[in-house]
Amino acid sequence: MLGVSILGSLLHLCLQLPSKAETTLERIQRTGVIRAGAWQDAKPFGYINENDQWVGYSIDILTVVQNQLEKALKQSIELELVEANTENRFDLIMDNQVDISCGPTSFTWNREKYIDFSLSYFVTGTQLLVPKGQKLDSRQDLRKLRIGVEANTTNEAVLKVLDSQLNLVKVASRSDGLDQLQQGKIDIYASDGILLEALKATATKPNAWEIIPEDDLINRESYACLLPENDSKWRDFVNYSILRAIQGYLIEDPEFKQMFDRWFGETGVVPYSEEILTDYFQSIVDSVERIPTTAF
Repeated sequence: MLGVSILGSLLHLCLQLPSKAETTLERIQRTGVIRAGAWQDAKPFGYINENDQWVGYSIDILTVVQNQLEKALKQSIELELVEANTENRFDLIMDNQVDISCGPTSFTWNREKYIDFSLSYFVTGTQLLVPKGQKLDSRQDLRKLRIGVEANTTNEAVLKVLDSQLNLVKVASRSDGLDQLQQGKIDIYASDGILLEALKATATKPNAWEIIPEDDLINRESYACLLPENDSKWRDFVNYSILRAIQGYLIEDPEFKQMFDRWFGETGVVPYSEEILTDYFQSIVDSVERIPTTAF
């Protein structure tokens, strides 16, 4: 389990000597504002609820960062949310419009060329939303069907690697993918499994659809927050905050256990396997424990 000394050292060094150019932490301290990208259509990570409130697991993670900053800087910090989506999420960071963006965004090495990623705070993978009872016994079966997928996503890349002969149909968004599926314009809709679980619940007849593979992922997607490149102090602080939330979940700290259960527990917004989350988060903590404290 991650030691308090490692967390303490990380927090201390996050706030050490500033560089000549204003760092993200310095700008936040000066303005009292974290500018954060968040999603409005990605339940349970970021969405508008029935009370017209902007909520979600990713927003809770951003709130953890906000709370840790208030303690470290000993001042009030405002969390200013900016709408992010598939099209603008990277530009918001690269154009310095936000300091951080948290949502259903997967880490890839190609993306790492342009922005930095935080530690991962969730795991899922590509799955398929299909009519209940759909038989897909072979690669040939898949090739005969129209598979809807959002452009420029890891889901699209995974399917192209899986089989270059698949008939991929570009959809504008998850809601567009579901609409086309229900209207018979596509036969399958591919996306991250956790997002499909939430999407399926909004279908006209949720029980008419199922998610496959049921107990497996076509690939593993590690969600992480997007951060400006080459700002190690800010990245370390965000990582510290995420580690605090993950460790709290693992040791069943009521504050963090309730946060995760609200979104992924048995009665949460989108129930998810506790075993998958626990094993994944423990692997993150174990990897951090192997890093010498002096590395921070």
